[in-house]
Order: sequence, then C-alpha cells, then structure tokens
Amino acid sequence: MKPIALDICCRKGGATVGLQRVRHPLAPKGFYVIGVDIEPQPGYPGDEFIQADGLKLLWQLQALGTIKLNGRFVTPALIWQSWPCQDGNTATASNRARGIEDSHEQFIPRARELSDAIGIPYVIEQPTSSRTGLIRRDLTLCMDMFKGELPPPWVQKHRSFEISGFTVPQPLHPEGPVRGGSMVGFPKPAGHASRIRGHRHGVNYPGDYVAAYGDGGGKAKAWEIAHAMGIDWMWNKGMTKAEEKAARFDLCEAIPPAYSEYIGRAFLASR
Repeated sequence: MKPIALDICCRKGGATVGLQRVRHPLAPKGFYVIGVDIEPQPGYPGDEFIQADGLKLLWQLQALGTIKLNGRFVTPALIWQSWPCQDGNTATASNRARGIEDSHEQFIPRARELSDAIGIPYVIEQPTSSRTGLIRRDLTLCMDMFKGELPPPWVQKHRSFEISGFTVPQPLHPEGPVRGGSMVGFPKPAGHASRIRGHRHGVNYPGDYVAAYGDGGGKAKAWEIAHAMGIDWMWNKGMTKAEEKAARFDLCEAIPPAYSEYIGRAFLASR
C-alpha cells in the first residue's frame, strides 16, 4: 500500500506529482497523494482531491488523530503545506513600504502550531524571497540543481522549506558567473549561468532564464514555464488565449515536481 501524503493548498499539483514520482523500497510506486484546496482544481493530477479549508482539516487531524475523507478515515504519513505567500513576499513588502495596507491573512503560524500538535512529519514551502522569519529555512532549492541536460529556457524558482520530523540534505548549487540578490544564502562559487531575460530599468537583457511571475517586460510564456519546470499537464498547444492565461497563472504558482520528489525520497529514507 502506498504511503499517504496530504498536499494542502495543492492548486494544480506541482508538489503532488513530485510525490507521486518518488521511487523508494518503501514506496516503489510513489505516494498516494490527496490534494486539499479551498477552491476547485479541475484537472488536478493527484490520486484524490478534497475541496476544503486546509486549516480546518489540520484542526480535525489534531483533535481526532485522523480525518474523514470521502467516507473513510485517513491518517497521512506526510503533510505538505504551500500556504498563500502574499503577506510575506517581496512585492507585498514593497507595497507596505509605500503605505499600501496589507490585508492578507498569514496562515503559517496557526498551521505550524496545529502541525506540531499533530506530530506527523510535515513540510511548509514558501518562496525564498518571502519575509525573513516567516518559516525556518531548513532547505533551499533552485531548479538549477535539477535541470540536468534540459535545454533553455530555464527558471530559477528558488523555494525554501521548513521541515519537521525528518531531515533533508542541502544540495550544492551549481557554479556560475551570475549571482545577484537571488543568490543570497548560496556561498560562492554558486551562481546562475546567465541573466534572466527581460526588460528592466530601461534595458532589455538577454538570458537563458525566464521570469515565472508577473506580466510583461519579457516575462515567460506558459510553454516556457512548463518546459523549464518539468510540468506537462498544465499547458498544451491547443489552448485558447484565455485558457493559456489561466495555465500561466497556475504554472507561476506551482513548484517544480523535482523539489517534492527530492524531499519525499529523503522522507522515506529516514523511516
């Protein structure tokens, strides 16, 4: 029987697919992943999807020691959590500095308190650019660590992870000539192979990397993000412009499956 993982705030399943891809003697066919999101997620690729409030689900798990899903009781082996990051990201911080009120609720403190009380190993994922202190940065990953021989365009997609109940080795970041603010925390000679393509400060920069966020200014197209992140289920050539716009948003919100596959394998190795 596959070990069960909950993917809370799963959206279109970037983390889900990585957990399904894990291969280990304890899970030769990967995790059985139950996605949880407060909004419907058509096309979700996991084994099961529950439209629910993730915090309420954690509260139920803490109170009862199990959760009832689709008529049966389930106790996961691992809880993956990707809470909305608007309150902690650099764009929101810039708005606060300009006096724009921030009304986003920060879910992580309550989620961490509940998760610690539950006692099941968990992962909290956030962009590395999020506010310092929002999560404990036990691990930081960049797509450069996993892209192998993939041809450009590439994405950097730095993500940090707070990990409870097991440990995950920190991979080395590849060497490269380009550092900049995104390389904070990675010691030299870690660096990127080139600049990020785009229009900044009146200059058009060429580069092998694309920006998987925002709009305009040379930002990545949906197909470029899908290619660079190893995601083959959120975008296809036959999409309308409206569908492609929605797919691009989902891709920008996702993490590369390689990240959760790496972490899921380390979790199983620790058992």
